[in-house]
Amino acid sequence: MAVVGQNAIVTGASRGIGRAIAKGLIGDGLNVAVVARTEAALKDLAQETADAPGRAVVIPCDVSSAQNVKDMVATARQELGEIHILVNSAGVLDNEGIANHSDETWRWHYGVNVDSYFYTIREIIGEMFERRSGRVVNIISTSGKVAIGPNRAAYVSSKHALMGLNREVAVEAAPHQVTVNAICPGFVLTDMVEDSMEKFARDFEKTKEETRQHFIEQIPMGRFIEPEEVVPVVRLLVSDGAGAITGQAISVDGGFAPL
Repeated sequence: MAVVGQNAIVTGASRGIGRAIAKGLIGDGLNVAVVARTEAALKDLAQETADAPGRAVVIPCDVSSAQNVKDMVATARQELGEIHILVNSAGVLDNEGIANHSDETWRWHYGVNVDSYFYTIREIIGEMFERRSGRVVNIISTSGKVAIGPNRAAYVSSKHALMGLNREVAVEAAPHQVTVNAICPGFVLTDMVEDSMEKFARDFEKTKEETRQHFIEQIPMGRFIEPEEVVPVVRLLVSDGAGAITGQAISVDGGFAPL
């Protein structure tokens, strides 16, 4: 477990996996800047964790903007002090066939799924280098390892790009004793995945139940993953005892893509 009182930034904290991670770290006694575009959802999270050992600092931010990220990190430092842990969990997912794929959807995926991770890492990791300690955890997806189905060119390619970023930054950070790792969740039952399944059902003329069964059949454990099941892996990777673990991409997917 990370040291009580350490400071963290968690992006994508308004819902799904990012929200579960933020709640877990605050419950462990860390002070967490919770970051997302939806301020109301972040305030709800802060209220839910008001009695926890750690505290939440609400910072609304569109992390696909380099300037917004710069301002967000400055605010986090002002409110918390030095940043010991960065967890990138912002992400978007839409379904479009490649033949008629729009430029807007492509750029949207890369802006949120790739650019935001680059911006936050760039703003924070120099401080970690100077201190010779720090933890970066990038929430990617099993889609960074395998193609999970049709009509997801932007999503899958953006997640593969993140895998490259994770590996390269880990190599650069290692001499400074800073670790950089990825977690690759599989079919986690979040609003984003529910929305994607609805679009899959629409595109392939399936019922909602047929679609759910189609995805479940691909998971050896025979069930969807819960957001909270990602949290223990985050706890491991940000702990003091994980100093030799870097450049890794750990799947939490019920056996879907175990490599």
